[in-house]
Amino acid sequence: MTMQAQPNQDEEQKFRSMLDKLLDFPRWTSKQQLELEMARDAANTMLHAAESMRHGAPDTLAALRVLRLAKAVDYVLTALAAQRDIRPATLRAVFNLAGLPVDPAYGR
Repeated sequence: MTMQAQPNQDEEQKFRSMLDKLLDFPRWTSKQQLELEMARDAANTMLHAAESMRHGAPDTLAALRVLRLAKAVDYVLTALAAQRDIRPATLRAVFNLAGLPVDPAYGR
């Protein structure tokens, strides 16, 4: 499995657009702030997993872990950018599938 060295320009533009929407959102609820914090923590975990893959021989399990983490981060950021409400049970399921902890302060 190889990783692209050059970012896909179309995907980069989509990501920037999503970030602009996130940063432009006028009022964050405490629930949304917590969801964003959990997504940030998940992105950091993903970065560490990807860095460890870069320093060693990447295997299929490591690549799948990074993919699961990326999907969890994508889910939260996409929902927040679209200003859709995330059901706590759904977020818990997504994070459990990715092997991520859910903040104890996050509502049920």
